[in-house]
Amino acid sequence: MTSYRYTAIDPYGRQQRGILHAANEQALIARLHQSGLELLTAKTGAAPFALQARVTAQTLILFCVQMEQLLQAGVPLLQTLEELAAQGGQPRMADALGALQQALQGGQLLSQALQAQPRVFPPLICHLVAAGEQTGQLPEVFGHLARTLQWQADLVAQTRRGLAYPALLCLMVCVAAGVMLTFLVPQMVGFLNSLGQALPWSTSLLLWLSDWAMAYGGLLVIFLMLLVAGVRLAIKYSTACAFTWDRVLLQMPVIGHLLRQLVLARLCRFLGLMYQTGIPLLQALVWCQPLLHNRLMAKVLAQVHERVQAGESLSASFTATGRFPPLMVRMVRIGEATGALDKVLSQLASFYDREVQAQTQWLLRLLEPVLTMVLGLMLLFLMAAVILPVYDSFSTLRY
Repeated sequence: MTSYRYTAIDPYGRQQRGILHAANEQALIARLHQSGLELLTAKTGAAPFALQARVTAQTLILFCVQMEQLLQAGVPLLQTLEELAAQGGQPRMADALGALQQALQGGQLLSQALQAQPRVFPPLICHLVAAGEQTGQLPEVFGHLARTLQWQADLVAQTRRGLAYPALLCLMVCVAAGVMLTFLVPQMVGFLNSLGQALPWSTSLLLWLSDWAMAYGGLLVIFLMLLVAGVRLAIKYSTACAFTWDRVLLQMPVIGHLLRQLVLARLCRFLGLMYQTGIPLLQALVWCQPLLHNRLMAKVLAQVHERVQAGESLSASFTATGRFPPLMVRMVRIGEATGALDKVLSQLASFYDREVQAQTQWLLRLLEPVLTMVLGLMLLFLMAAVILPVYDSFSTLRY
């Protein structure tokens, strides 16, 4: 099978671009005809994987929605993938869909084909699709995936929108400090020294900060960049450093509580979703560990898995770790007693989701005035450091 990058035209005259795998160009033309497309140009070979655009969350959501709709309508799985690949879209996603078709034609399951492309399809999709294949609920699984991915995308988008204004204020504070210390203050040094009198402490401090910034400011910026890069590399390649970093984040006064609520929301949502789709609890506890995005809580969940495997209930295992709030433990105990664990976990996920959103909005509303005050105090300090010696000099003049 050869990978073809094609340009085609639909019956309405609109151009479609995408990537398909076919034995030869005649087979490519035949597959495009089945989708109502007329081939214009075709080139062999997909674009280099590293140069293709990253598959966005919205692309994955659209993929899950379309898979649910087409499978619910009774379209065969292989034909469904062909229909989606013929629509074009992002090059990396189109190439991934072509690879899925080739894998299915080779006798693989859809879940196996998805697992072969971890840079496109996250583990959550692979695990739930495997459960859907086992239970015969593949369309329903894609519906659950679409809603879950949309929840994640909405949370990220909301956080980014809230951080836009504080980030702009931070940039303004940094730019103002840099301009003040490296350009404005050095130009006023001669004037302040010509006054011929003792400078107040604020002016002396400002002059010292300016000299320090001129001498070591560049080195400080380079050091901070290297520090950030070193920390990121240590977290990426050292398990001990990554574990320590996640533990420190959870122990921070305000941010730690917010991150803990977010981890609990992920755990309840993913565990409930897997349990609802027919994945055994022990397997779901294993698959949820990397989805929490926190190594400390993943280790705690591994301890829960060991206790449940030894015969303890899920609520008792949560209690034994000491890392889960009493409300969550009580609700899980009720779910176990009533046989509605998936519904209880879904309710807990909604509860913690609302808590995360409320706390995020509160932090962002608090951050804006704090940064505004910092910028105002900087300007006030600058004015005081410059105006006070001038005022003292004028007050000594004799008429």
